[in-house]
Amino acid sequence: MSLTHLSLGDFRNIEAISLEPSPDINVIIGANGSGKTSLLEAIYFLSHGKSFRTNKHKLLIRHEQTRCAVHAKKQHLSLSIPVGIGKDTSGETSLRIQGQSSRKVSELAQLIPVQVITPESYDLFFGGPKERRKFMDLGVFHVEHEFFQEWKDFNKVLKQRNALLKLRPNNYAEQIQYWDKEFVRLAEKINKHREEYISRFTAHFFDKIVNKIPVFSGLELRYDEGWKESLADALKHQFQRDTKLGYTSKGPHKADFSFYIHGHSVESILSRGQLKLLLYALKIAQNSLIESETDKQSILLIDDLPSELGEETMQHVSVLLSQCQSQLFITAITAESISAVVEPMKRELRMFHVKHGSLITK
Repeated sequence: MSLTHLSLGDFRNIEAISLEPSPDINVIIGANGSGKTSLLEAIYFLSHGKSFRTNKHKLLIRHEQTRCAVHAKKQHLSLSIPVGIGKDTSGETSLRIQGQSSRKVSELAQLIPVQVITPESYDLFFGGPKERRKFMDLGVFHVEHEFFQEWKDFNKVLKQRNALLKLRPNNYAEQIQYWDKEFVRLAEKINKHREEYISRFTAHFFDKIVNKIPVFSGLELRYDEGWKESLADALKHQFQRDTKLGYTSKGPHKADFSFYIHGHSVESILSRGQLKLLLYALKIAQNSLIESETDKQSILLIDDLPSELGEETMQHVSVLLSQCQSQLFITAITAESISAVVEPMKRELRMFHVKHGSLITK
């Protein structure tokens, strides 16, 4: 169910490396700038078709090269499935799954569920609703099979509606009435998927994780669907305002998923270390739910694990990861800095050392 092989070519500062990861815990050690984060980035790229560090695809390609590539084998039940993705300097992406070309990154994403925790992952709390929607919709994507196509269809309708609001051609108000019917139909389906997923996620999250960590006492998760009244009425009431703005202000593209303790936002109550612990709890719970509702093993990438974690928080993280069945890839500068987390976990561990873009198995 895990990645059993991984190879990179001309990715970031890595010319060529190949490794056979553990199905449980993989620790990548190296100095800053050695390439250890690039290894995590490559796994994320394999699943998402993009980086978690940059929107500039040329930065993924090694200096003076024209193309980067990542290949892997994914164990799925009794099958070993070869997969690969490449990107050239023009931005063209090539995909292969079981030897067959594909044009859909979503097929790789379905096969290889990947989440990442980095020192910048606080955006889930301090960033805008877009970051929280991304977190929520990753889970919905994997467990609600109709969601992805309906979300694509909705975004086409949203784009058409926004174009009419911005350009205001003759009879645009009448044209929008036509698109609004499809907008509402798809929006309600998307919202239903999200509500059903969040209900299951919340039950799983509190039962398996939150109730075991005292600092999270009083924690509450709130879902805002993106409108208050019926969506058809909301679109009518907002029409004049939306016309002035040039875009649609109500709908599932404005949904949010937020976290509170005793009625206060978590970022105003918890310390940075406690927020990091909550981040681990949310990501692990989501991976666990995906795994319990599908036949996939998820992958959790953790960059610079010791960052902003005190001794007590490290112990909590170790307990959380011990409950996690995901394949783990963890980076740190030294092995000693994460020993308090990985040693108590009693799972198979492989350690790799990265230096100047080269990988050495320890």
